[in-house]
Amino acid sequence: MCIPHGAAGTKSNGYIETNQEKKHVKMVSKDEFEHGDPDFIDERVKPYTKSSKKSSFFASLFGV
Repeated sequence: MCIPHGAAGTKSNGYIETNQEKKHVKMVSKDEFEHGDPDFIDERVKPYTKSSKKSSFFASLFGV
């Protein structure tokens, strides 16, 4: 005989709920927030630049 989905099972699955410590992100100082991290090293390979001219799909496809 099958057990319906809503019925409670008779066996315990062994799950014990534990109260875990909440994760917290350290708050930075206002000076560092406004002026940035002085020890930051930019490791990007190429500089980020916006292209002012957007080419169409067909222009990029045919190399025009």
